[in-house]
Amino acid sequence: MNRLKEKVALVTGAADGIGLAVSEAFVEEGAKVIMCDINIDKCNDEAAILNDNGGTTRSYQCDVGVTKDVENVVAKTLDEFGRIDILVNNVGVAISGNITEMPEEDWDKVMNINLKSVYRGIKTVLPHMLQNKSGSIINISSVQGHRSWDDWTAYASSKGAMLSMTRQLAGQFGQENIRFNAISPGAILTPMNRRRLKEEGSEFVEKSINQAAMKRLGTSKEVAMTAVFLASDEASFITGEDIKVDGGLCVLPRYL
Repeated sequence: MNRLKEKVALVTGAADGIGLAVSEAFVEEGAKVIMCDINIDKCNDEAAILNDNGGTTRSYQCDVGVTKDVENVVAKTLDEFGRIDILVNNVGVAISGNITEMPEEDWDKVMNINLKSVYRGIKTVLPHMLQNKSGSIINISSVQGHRSWDDWTAYASSKGAMLSMTRQLAGQFGQENIRFNAISPGAILTPMNRRRLKEEGSEFVEKSINQAAMKRLGTSKEVAMTAVFLASDEASFITGEDIKVDGGLCVLPRYL
């Protein structure tokens, strides 16, 4: 219950899915959690539930595609709590398209939200972590950064670049006691995938299940508990790593 006691964590995309599960798990482990999301009403509601149950959270509206929004959240957090110990870059959009047909504006949106938002968050938070000589930054990538799926080039490229960024920064700032790690979820039953289920039908879920060795979808909580470990002092000698939470998807040659 105290693996993250008194630590201050900033989680993007915290209103639902993996971001919400991470926020809930962090609060349960004693962290003060700053939840930010473009959907401020849902974020406020979820933060209120956690606060009513004894947690310490703050909820801020934030479009991670806009630099000033990110800077505003970080400034408010520092004004109130004086530090940021953990940053979880979680926001992502999934837009498919054959690279020969995909509109440039769709490509740019994926890169701005999935990849450039990570740059914005790290650029804004890292200087304060460096002052404290301590910090854990966790980037939520995807197994699509490791494998090939037809017509998902933009998404895979953004997630693969995130993994490269994680490794590069881990090497550069390790001596400053700042750790950079990534988590690559597989097929997780998130609101985003529920929307895909509605749009693409049950065949999408069946294919997702059959690709994994464990023959099931993952849960947001399973990803969240991996984030708890990486954020905690239990992982104090781990940096530059990517943990796949994918039920064995990446160990099999199945492609459906």
